[in-house]
Parts: sequence; structure tokens; C-alpha cells
Amino acid sequence: MGALQVKQLGTSEPRTQSQDSRDEILKAAMQLFANRGFHETSMSEVAREARVSKALIFWHFKTKEELFVAVLNRLLEPYFIDFAKEAAAMDERAQIEKLVEAYLSFVRDNAGSVRFFLAQMLHDQRLSEGLNDQVLKLYSGYRAMLVELIAGAQQKGVCRRRMAPESAAAFLISALNGLLIEYLFMGANSVDPEGSVAMVGEWLFGESPGASSSEGGGAPAA
Repeated sequence: MGALQVKQLGTSEPRTQSQDSRDEILKAAMQLFANRGFHETSMSEVAREARVSKALIFWHFKTKEELFVAVLNRLLEPYFIDFAKEAAAMDERAQIEKLVEAYLSFVRDNAGSVRFFLAQMLHDQRLSEGLNDQVLKLYSGYRAMLVELIAGAQQKGVCRRRMAPESAAAFLISALNGLLIEYLFMGANSVDPEGSVAMVGEWLFGESPGASSSEGGGAPAA
């Protein structure tokens, strides 16, 4: 995916037994939380599912709340997108379209997990307060990348939208969140990732690259 890289924490170092046991605990907890909910899942059940001792779970995670947050962090890992490598090889349009594609791909590939943590945030105020920092960090990082890229495109004169970059980014994120809800309620056939990426590109930049030369048309009016 070029400059778009998904961070896989710890993949550059040899794995240890402690890392393996932690992964098994997280996998088991993820499944149990999704199927039974936070309050109905006990640490003993997680231990049985992961085939480890309850003491080992508490060695990794001091409380069930800490385990829950770790599960959510694992679910959110695909969102942490690194543009540092090869970013210079992509223009603003390509990077924005990759950001949109990554968002929609995550929703498509992790619909159950997305539905799970949204439900927990909406229905458990105590837990949602503990998750605010994580979700806001994710949201702020994604939004900041869009703002920076839109601003850069405007400075180069290639972005047709003259509104403030912050407003354009907020509108795009609202549209993506709408697609997320549509997907969760209506299923896979309700969202066309490729079509959505194309619409975002056309909304910001006009017709698709190469369209004018192949169709003989001029640039669209702003």
C-alpha cells in the first residue's frame, strides 16, 4: 500500500513466552467480551479460554478494566497509520484516498469488533470515561492527518474546496462515520469502498485523474 503502513507492534523483535501468553489472553478476552459483554465475563472464564492461570492474567493486567482497554487497543491497532515511510512518493490526493480506504477497510474487516466497542462506549458510562483518551487520540490523529493533507493540496492549488481545511476534514469524517453506521446496520452490500474513495477524491479535487484526457472534457467548475 505504498506509504500507508499498518503498525504491528513488536513484530521487529523476537517474541517471548510472556508476549505469547499475553496474546492468548487478549484473544480469549476479545472473544468473551464480544459474546458475553464486559460485566458477564469473569477473569476466571478468560483464564479457562486462554488456557492460562488466573494469576498469570493478573500479572499482565491488574484489573478487568485494564484488560478491557488492552483488548480495545488491540482492536484499534489497524487504525494507527504510519505515513513516515515513502510519504514523499504520494501526493496529497493519493494519501487522502488511502486514509479513506484504510478507514473503510477496517470497518469492513472488523465490523464485529467495531460494533462491540461502540456498544460498550454507548451503554457503559463508567467504561466509556476510561476509553475517552484512547478514542480521542485516534480521532485527533486521523483528523490531523486529513487537515494537513487538505491544507497542502489547497496551497498547491489542486484542491477545489476553498473552505477551511478543518471544516473539510470534519465533513469527510462525518461522512465516513455515516458510512460506518450504514455498514453496521445494513451489511456489506450497503457500502462500496472503491466508489466511496472515488467520491471523496472527486469532491475534493474534481474529476478523477486522467478522466479529462480520456473523455475529452475540461476541468470541472469549482
